[in-house]
Amino acid sequence: MNYVYQFIEKLNIKNTTVVAAISGGPDSMLLLDTLISIKEKLNLKIVVAHVHHNLRKESDYEAVEVEKFCRENDLVFEMKKIEEYPNGKFSEEVARKIRYEFFDEVVSKYGADVLFTAHHGDDLIETVLMRLTRGSNLKGYAGFERISNDRGYKIVRPLVYLTKQEIVEELDKKGIWYAVDMSNGDTKYTRNRYRKNILPELKNENSNVHLKFIDFNEKLLMANDFIVKETNKKYKEIVSDDSIIIDKFNGLDKIIKINILEKYLKIIYKEGITLIDNRHISIILEYLESSTNTIFDLPHNKKGIIEYNKFKIGESKISENYEYEFTDYVELPNGKKIVVDNSTPLTSNYVIHLNSKDIKLPFHVKNYKPGDRMSVKNMLGSKKVSDIFIDSKISKELRDSYPIVTDDTGKIIWIPGVKKSKFDMKKQGNYDIILKYD
Repeated sequence: MNYVYQFIEKLNIKNTTVVAAISGGPDSMLLLDTLISIKEKLNLKIVVAHVHHNLRKESDYEAVEVEKFCRENDLVFEMKKIEEYPNGKFSEEVARKIRYEFFDEVVSKYGADVLFTAHHGDDLIETVLMRLTRGSNLKGYAGFERISNDRGYKIVRPLVYLTKQEIVEELDKKGIWYAVDMSNGDTKYTRNRYRKNILPELKNENSNVHLKFIDFNEKLLMANDFIVKETNKKYKEIVSDDSIIIDKFNGLDKIIKINILEKYLKIIYKEGITLIDNRHISIILEYLESSTNTIFDLPHNKKGIIEYNKFKIGESKISENYEYEFTDYVELPNGKKIVVDNSTPLTSNYVIHLNSKDIKLPFHVKNYKPGDRMSVKNMLGSKKVSDIFIDSKISKELRDSYPIVTDDTGKIIWIPGVKKSKFDMKKQGNYDIILKYD
């Protein structure tokens, strides 16, 4: 227990409010007893957050006992009872989400900065072994952190220095009540199989093997912190306009490349990142190393697109034909708009200056059609729009849906952001309409 107390004392939580996640099981009850033992010394206000999962008949009794324990020790008690699970089906992932949303609420309600949880040394070993078996990233292989800050407050796990056996022995010695969940012995659950079949063998080799796993955990997390800093530094140089610059990317160490890809994919996929695994990372790396222009499939109806030394991820969907008539303003399918803005000072390809006498109004904007040609500014004759796209490095994915502006007779007068036609009158100063692509 000395390690546990020393760890808590270094947290600098004197004169604060802390929240403790207490299920009533032995781990959480020892955590609560530990906090109570230092409550006066550190002048702590302890708030107990209990989640009633409503899965076992014993849960009602356990909630009553935890509340009673809190009342006897002058602790604040907050409980959430899960009345119903989505689709009427329990899953550990959903239950965890509900638990931590409740913890968020309690931490916020009482203005706490710290949530204590009762993860212990055996939990760390089991988590590391499961991650090694399933596959993960470097941080994942470390299991979990003793102190993490992923939710805007500190989550602290001081019992990581103890084994399950040590926890139970300490409780029995003190005569403290705790609940026993019989489902913890059910080997249909993966974690329980590791607990029953593998953990005892490791402890036969070294009774303090959990301390070796803590050391392993520390070294991996330190290595991960260093790699994350390097990744963030390089990410700014490698990723531009939602695309990875391939030649710069390929010059990096492989571990940095993998981490840049993981960060990039997480931004693209958001909650759907669980669809991406190590196999997809390897496939993308192979394509990027070849640097050949190509398009390949990725999960969740997305495409990996390599073209002109850039890699990006786009939606896999069939472009629909469109054509809109407008005089002052039009919103486009790509989320952008074209507006008449006679006050803009811009002079790039995102703006065109027109004389209404040279064209027939109203304007039209449509997607590209094979055979489209435009009389390009400062060039004799006309040029295929498809060739303009190639010269301007517009990806194949975008060409079919790229906006093209015509007048009412169908003459192409502008490819916004790409090329202007001979009808641009900026240099001559003979214009009365300015169109802007924004």
